[in-house]
Amino acid sequence: MAPPKIVDAPEVRPRHGRLRRRHPVRRIVGLVALGLTVVLVSTVGVLGVSFLQLQGDIETVDLGGDPPPAFAEQQGGFNILLVGSDSREGQGSVDDGYTGGALNDVTMLLHVSEDHQRATVVSFPRDLLIDFPACANPEGGADAPAARGQQLNTALGRGGLACVATVVESISGLDIPYAAVIGFDGVVNMSSAVGGVPVCFAGDIEDPYTGFSITEGTHEIGGAQALAFLRMRHGVGDGSDLSRISSQQVFLSALIRKLQSDAVLTDLGRLYSIAQVATSSMTMSSSLNDIGTMVSMARVLADIPLDTMQFIQYPSASNGTGRVVPTAVADEVMALIAADQPVTLDPNATGQGAEATGTPTDPAATDPAATSAPPTDPAPTSAAPTDPAATDPAATDPAASPPASEAPIEGVQGTDASQETCVVPYQF
Repeated sequence: MAPPKIVDAPEVRPRHGRLRRRHPVRRIVGLVALGLTVVLVSTVGVLGVSFLQLQGDIETVDLGGDPPPAFAEQQGGFNILLVGSDSREGQGSVDDGYTGGALNDVTMLLHVSEDHQRATVVSFPRDLLIDFPACANPEGGADAPAARGQQLNTALGRGGLACVATVVESISGLDIPYAAVIGFDGVVNMSSAVGGVPVCFAGDIEDPYTGFSITEGTHEIGGAQALAFLRMRHGVGDGSDLSRISSQQVFLSALIRKLQSDAVLTDLGRLYSIAQVATSSMTMSSSLNDIGTMVSMARVLADIPLDTMQFIQYPSASNGTGRVVPTAVADEVMALIAADQPVTLDPNATGQGAEATGTPTDPAATDPAATSAPPTDPAPTSAAPTDPAATDPAATDPAASPPASEAPIEGVQGTDASQETCVVPYQF
């Protein structure tokens, strides 16, 4: 049997909408993937499953609007919203007596560039205060009206996954035609299927709130321990959600490195287990319920270099009430991402819950865009001068490639998957 033809990813269009009933996915041939949803109440994975047949049910959500074009007919970048729900309903892995409504405890947006050479994952703080646009009622009743000063993590309870997509679109400026949500049990099962992730800890951690306990050093994290770690915030950095985001990025970067170096993508047995868990653990947008779409996305994600796969915290700061608000550079960062331009990161600005290992490096040394412009020599020589336009298309056409990397934007925190980092214990 010949392998399926792999095609590039499509351009995307916004979708907003209503719930659908469970839809069976029959005889999946290819791969079950969701870049960055393998593990985490949010999470990550670059998965491929070839010549496998799965039979099961995937719960789908209609994001509304016109469906995006078929992947086979399009090329270009794409965006996927990844949501981690803290609902306890039907989740046996967490039994703490909480009976409140579902919150989007983790909200992440994956953007893949038009040329498929760069991916950026933006983590939005759960305590972020923003203005909400109107959201459709997933049950078909009256829409939820627009509202000012709402906390981001209430969007899931307000109007389901489609509402989270609508809200994130409003603050990111990016269209979101693809989305998925995972619960606590899914995180446990999927992290076990992956086989654990090697995470570095800069010191001992003892967090009574989630029960997570670890000693200094590098340890394999998986199963229920992975869930406790990814939920934990009191045991890292300054105990805030922003510190939790940076510690989660340590996990996600390590996971990406493992998937690319540990032969996970060629181990059909392990991939089959992951695919089985994925079909039963996640609610996906109906736009993802397509074999060609998932195959193409996974192929694109698997080929992105580690040093151009970035994890960035949405720029925000405390407003003095225990909540956070966007900073002045938030729109600038999102505009760069939307334009497929690199966001130069300070290798030491990894967030309060993480720290870089080894010797700090110059951001320009690890970003390909930093070296794309021809070098200049301030001292004249006898050699004939060269015309930059003759060797660098960007010298004559600014749109030909992203501009040369500039200094890191002050206040932007994050890392790329090639940078090894460690989780910082609570220090206050």
